[in-house]
Amino acid sequence: MRFYNTMRLSFIGLGIILLILIFSANPSFAKKIFKLGHIDPDDPFVAPDQAAAVVFKNMVMTGTNGEIEVQIFPSSVLGKERESMEMVKNGLLQGYLASAGAMATFWPLVGILDTPFAIPNFSIAYDVFDGRFGEKLKRSFFEKTGMRCLEITDASGFFNFTNNKRQIRSIDDVKGIKFRTMALPSHIAFFKAMGASAIPISWAEVYTSLQTGVVDGQHNPLGQIIQNKIYEVQKYLSLTNHIFSTHWFLINEDFFRSLSEEQQKIVTDAALVAKVASRGITRIVASSDKGIPFLAKQMEIYQPSVKEKERFAAVTIPAIRSFIKEDLGDAGVALQNDFLKAIEDSRRKLGY
Repeated sequence: MRFYNTMRLSFIGLGIILLILIFSANPSFAKKIFKLGHIDPDDPFVAPDQAAAVVFKNMVMTGTNGEIEVQIFPSSVLGKERESMEMVKNGLLQGYLASAGAMATFWPLVGILDTPFAIPNFSIAYDVFDGRFGEKLKRSFFEKTGMRCLEITDASGFFNFTNNKRQIRSIDDVKGIKFRTMALPSHIAFFKAMGASAIPISWAEVYTSLQTGVVDGQHNPLGQIIQNKIYEVQKYLSLTNHIFSTHWFLINEDFFRSLSEEQQKIVTDAALVAKVASRGITRIVASSDKGIPFLAKQMEIYQPSVKEKERFAAVTIPAIRSFIKEDLGDAGVALQNDFLKAIEDSRRKLGY
């Protein structure tokens, strides 16, 4: 009897060992879920956030052999931006592509990036945000919020004005127009400096607000105007290119630290390539028949001259400098100076 009991115990022990081996050999048993949200529509061939998301998903899931399952939630289906960032902070959402407006509610210093007419072109923008200054921004954000930023992505390029009142050819044309803005004090200060009204409205409500006349206009990159069909409820477009628009690829810190070293490398590499994909889609859309040629059939477009932009800059840059000093203090002034220096360094480096 003792022999059979010993044999039975041996078989049970062997069975437990086999189960342990099966579980450890099969990654599906240790699968991690990575929920990734953003505000853009779900078409990766138009929307830069969705382009970044699908590239990230493919690289992470194939790179980890399915150990990390990426689930994409576009079009703010999980809630408004602040709510989504709260979920990232609390670990209910693993990743989010946040706008600068959403970032400002957690980290007001992001407002220094809204120094108007500071960045002259895409080459300099990419060089600044991919270099030393971009890394400084990520560190500062992490120290303040505890949320990690993997990459600073492209949110369809530079901001431009649209409205239903009149074509904006000069700074005088902005006066009296009610503009929707993000919840960014720097954007509000920018419009007030030009004599316009600035009304913060969440992105999900912008189309309806323009359609019903709650606001007369808004400012956004061309990609946002196209993919969200803003042209259907706006008559005039002025190509001022006054602020470069960024989105921030955030990840919950506890989730990131729970990954193996190899998994962390796969995730960071995927975010880097996702950033490149978002930039590529932005430029393709703007440069193709889906860009300016398409909008020209829907709206009246005006391209301000260099001198007209200089008049905009002469009024708005001092106003933003004053706002940053008053609202963000010495830390804001120092970061803005670092930002402007990074731009000048990039100009010299790239020959502008």
